Amino acid sequence: MTAAISLFLFGAVTAALSLQLPLGSLRAPGSGFFPLVLGLLLMGLAASHGIRLHLARPKPGAVPAAPAAAPSGDGATLRVVLFMGAVAFATALLETLGYATVSFLLMLALLQILGVRKWLVSGPIALASAGLSQVVFVHWLRIPLPSGWLGL
Repeated sequence: MTAAISLFLFGAVTAALSLQLPLGSLRAPGSGFFPLVLGLLLMGLAASHGIRLHLARPKPGAVPAAPAAAPSGDGATLRVVLFMGAVAFATALLETLGYATVSFLLMLALLQILGVRKWLVSGPIALASAGLSQVVFVHWLRIPLPSGWLGL
């Protein structure tokens, strides 16, 4: 439940901060449009997950089935915290390093956090996702994103 609440709050902060950027319209989205949509989407997914967890709780007075072994800490909460920390760190570096570089580094970090440890797998995935998002957002949709000191 803690992860659902944390992700909901993170989505709310993302959506609130995106309102400080120009939203544009559906035909010509501004730089705040996609963060707003992603923040709202994250809030919706976190809320639905929280509701599912709440509904799955045992009812008061109900006799529990055979006691299940307590989870030995699968690291889910740590992964959520690392995930949000990586996104916050990437956001802080966006103006300095530029969108293409930060999206590549962020994808590398997120893949590592999620357990993709092989560089021959995570490297090409990060490069492809950064390149594709650069083409879609900067060249196709013409959204002005920071180019950073490398000019990418």
